[in-house]
Amino acid sequence: MKTISLSLKETTPSLFTNLGLGAGQILLWGGSYFILSVLSKPIMVETGWTYQMVYGALSFSLAISGLVLPAVGRMIQSLQRNHMLRYTGLVMAGGLTIMGLSKNYPMFLLAWAIAGIAMGMGLYDALFASIGKYFGKSTRNMIVKVTLISSLAPTISWLITSYLLGHFGWRDTCFIYAAALALGILPLHFSLFPPTAAAIDESNKTPQEDAAGPEPKLFLLLISSFTLGAVLTTGIILNLIDILTGKDITMAASLAIISFLGPSQAGVRLLELVMPSATPLKMSVISALAMLAGVILLMAGNSLAIPGVILFGMGNGMRSVVRGTLPLSLFGEKSYAVLIGKLGRWPLIAQAVTPVVAGVIMQKLGSMHFLGVFLAIALANALVSMAIYGAAKKIKENNPPLQQIKQKI
Repeated sequence: MKTISLSLKETTPSLFTNLGLGAGQILLWGGSYFILSVLSKPIMVETGWTYQMVYGALSFSLAISGLVLPAVGRMIQSLQRNHMLRYTGLVMAGGLTIMGLSKNYPMFLLAWAIAGIAMGMGLYDALFASIGKYFGKSTRNMIVKVTLISSLAPTISWLITSYLLGHFGWRDTCFIYAAALALGILPLHFSLFPPTAAAIDESNKTPQEDAAGPEPKLFLLLISSFTLGAVLTTGIILNLIDILTGKDITMAASLAIISFLGPSQAGVRLLELVMPSATPLKMSVISALAMLAGVILLMAGNSLAIPGVILFGMGNGMRSVVRGTLPLSLFGEKSYAVLIGKLGRWPLIAQAVTPVVAGVIMQKLGSMHFLGVFLAIALANALVSMAIYGAAKKIKENNPPLQQIKQKI
C-alpha cells in the first residue's frame, strides 16, 4: 500500500499562509453556507418557491457534503497533490453558476448538490485534514488562527452579498461570486499547499502494525460528541431569534442580544492562542459545559439571556477548533485526513436534518419546550465529552500512545 509522507510536518506556517487560508474560508463559506441568508428572499419572491424549498436545498447540500467527506479525507491523505482544496473553488463556482441560471426547482437542487460536493471538498473538515497532513506539529495553533480569521465570514459575506444584491440582483450576484471563487481559490490554495514528498511504500509493515487502529469506543464517542454538538449549535443558532422573541423579548432587544454571539465565538478562539496549556481534551469538556450553561441561562430568565448567548457562543467557538485538534491529539498525524473525513460524515448529515426537525419543534411546542429538548441534547453532549476525557485518560495510562487510525475503520 502506498501512502504519502508528511514531509512538511516540521514546517512553521507563515503569516501569509494563515491569512490566505482564512481569507479562502471566508470566500468559500460566503459562497455556500451563508449566501442564502441574503439571497433567499429575492429568490422566493421571483420564483414563488417556499422557504422550506429554498432552505431545503441547503440542507440537501449539507447532506451531500457529509456523504462525500470520507472519500475526500482518503483522497487528501493518499494523493500527492491537494486536489480537493485546490479545485473546490471551481466546483463551487459551477454550483453558483447553475443556481444563477435556475429556471426550475430541479435545476436549483442540482446547483446545491454541486455546492454540497464543493463544501465537502473545501470547508473546515477538508481544511483541517489538509493542515494536519502538511503542517503536522503546527496544526493546533494553525487551526485556531485560521478559524479566528474565518469567524469573520458571516459578517463579511453578508455585507458583500447584500451590496451585490442591491446593485445587480440575485442571479448576477451568483455569477459574480462564482467568478471570484473560480479565479481566487485555485491560485491561493495552489501557492499555500505545494506537493508533498514522494510516496512511501508501506508494504513491508508487520501484521501487528497493519492491525493497529483506534480504540473503537473512543472513536464512537467522538462521532457521538461531534454529531450532538452539530445538532445543538445548528438548532440553537438558527432559532435564536424565535427563542428570544418567544420569551417576550422584543425584536430589537433580541437582535441586540444576538450581536454578542459572533464576538464571543471569535474571542474565545483568540483566548486559545494564549492558553497553550489547555489541551484539546480539556477544551472539549469546557466547550460542552459552556454550551450547556448557555442553554440553562437562556431558560432561566430574560435577564440572563446575554450571558447565556455569550457562554453558548464561547462553547461553539471552542467546538469549531476542537473538531480539528482533538482527533489529532488522540490519534496522531499519520492518517489524520482519513479520520477527519470519517468523523465529519454524521455531524454534517445531522446538521442537514436539524433545521427541519428543530423548526417543527419550535412551531408545535414553543420556545420553552424547544429549549427543554435542546437542554437534554446539551446535557448528553457534556456527558459524552466527559466520557471521552475519561476513556482517553484510561487508554493512555494502560496502553500509551493511542494507536493511529487506519483506513479500514
